Amino acid sequence: MPKGVEYPYFREALCCNNIHQMDLVGPRYIKGDGKFYSLNVIDLYSHRVYVGSQRTKQDDQVAASLLRCWKTMGLPDFLQCDNELSFRGSNRYPRSPGIVVRLCLYYGIQPVFIPAGEPWRNGVIESFNNTYNKKFFRRQWFPRYGALKRQSKHFQWFHNTHHRYSCLNGKTQTEVIERERYTPVTLGLNTRMPKIKDIPDGTIHLIRFIRRNRKLDIFGEKFEVSKELVYSYVRAEIVTEAHQLCVYRGDDCMHVFEYQMPKS
Repeated sequence: MPKGVEYPYFREALCCNNIHQMDLVGPRYIKGDGKFYSLNVIDLYSHRVYVGSQRTKQDDQVAASLLRCWKTMGLPDFLQCDNELSFRGSNRYPRSPGIVVRLCLYYGIQPVFIPAGEPWRNGVIESFNNTYNKKFFRRQWFPRYGALKRQSKHFQWFHNTHHRYSCLNGKTQTEVIERERYTPVTLGLNTRMPKIKDIPDGTIHLIRFIRRNRKLDIFGEKFEVSKELVYSYVRAEIVTEAHQLCVYRGDDCMHVFEYQMPKS
């Protein structure tokens, strides 16, 4: 990536639960009890975290972890993540989003996919992943997976109530939420995974860097854009109900492509 290229997208949250960043850590291994993954989520404004241990990185387990997250942290406006296959769906059917994207749209959340190969665009959750490894996983011994799951929840609670960030002026995540008098919109504790047959109405965002070949990569599909977008970052919006792909540079709409999506 050339230095000095403007990147104005989803860098700053306006309030609690405006933007969540999500990442999947793993595989990690427990001696004698196999591998696991941790779905880590952080609120960009308050730095409150959710830590969800799961056995595989399959999309249905990611979706189940997110459902549990939204029962405690609440629903964000935007959920930002990398281009992990279990987050987005299928390479074979790029216009048919997977269960994670559908679940977001179902609850009115707009998923945001950062540029491929640029994990620092999700820098806040990447930094927390380092804390997770150093302060939790590599500091303790876990006799089995069940013990790790229980201890991870204690670590989550301790982080949210005791960890102080300089960017929060030395306050804890709980103190920030209390200062804002913020009450999150959460899912009910008895909420079950919905059966989502059709693609819900909503917007899916992809941030992409346009190179000299002028190709915009949307989950493997290539769209040719104008020369003036070369060497710049664009925000592509898939508007599901309109079957359109809108391409923005900053706030300016540069292209609108037809983007027919399947009915189910």
